[in-house]
Amino acid sequence: MDGKPVRRFVGMNDSVSWDVVRSEGTKIAVKFERNGSVGTVWVEPYRAETRGWRRKSVRQLLIYPAETPIIDKVEPNTPAAAAGLRSGDIIRGFDQTPIYNPIALLEYISKHPKDRLVLHVERDGARFDVPVKPTLLPTQGEMKPRIGIQWDTTGIMSISHPNPIEQVYNSVTSTLKTIGAVASPKSDVKLQHLSGPVGIGRIYYLLFQSERGWQLALWFSVILNVNLAILNMLPIPVLDGGHILLAVIESVRRKPVNMHVLEVVQTSCAVLIIGYMLYVTFFDVQDLP
Repeated sequence: MDGKPVRRFVGMNDSVSWDVVRSEGTKIAVKFERNGSVGTVWVEPYRAETRGWRRKSVRQLLIYPAETPIIDKVEPNTPAAAAGLRSGDIIRGFDQTPIYNPIALLEYISKHPKDRLVLHVERDGARFDVPVKPTLLPTQGEMKPRIGIQWDTTGIMSISHPNPIEQVYNSVTSTLKTIGAVASPKSDVKLQHLSGPVGIGRIYYLLFQSERGWQLALWFSVILNVNLAILNMLPIPVLDGGHILLAVIESVRRKPVNMHVLEVVQTSCAVLIIGYMLYVTFFDVQDLP
């Protein structure tokens, strides 16, 4: 992706999503393998429109990883409920077309809101067909064509066990990549895309909704603490890195920094940091449900 090898779809290290967000050219080179053959296409990234004072959107290619389409919940009094669909059903396709991500079905319904379709369903190892026709249902304050199912966002997962050194290394490289992206004038990643206390709290809340909430929370805490340690070492007054920088300057000059200058610099930096925290909190609050 963009001339860099990738190992996963999402994440900060060697991932499709990050290399797309971090790209700076007008088009992105996407190298892919299909039926044993390797090819390359150049794709112009897409940016979604944002309303009001929300965070500006970043680059996307609108491609998604394969994800088992499992029904998490069937809404009552909807076409899906009338058709007999249940929680745990797997949608393998529709109208003789296999699907590898729930988004494929959602996009089809959005483009063909009046068409009846036949879902290919798997339940307890048995496969059968279910005819269903979309209808207008309330969705985030709007009426949109749907069949009335909510997807299991976890899908079928396998657990990996990276060692502590690998986790810390990944966290360090992620932080450095983020700093580099924010510092680049051509990058879509800006200061507004970082999170403050409210955003971090929201992440913990979402993690604890998972079946493995405590494990995910511990994993995220490791990443968070490593990130904070690196940020704390930046050469900014009032941070530890700033104190080290001032100590080096005093060592080179062989005399202490003027106290008045030191007070002005530290107070100014403290005001800037507090102001920035309020700035990102403004965007974090808008992300709350």
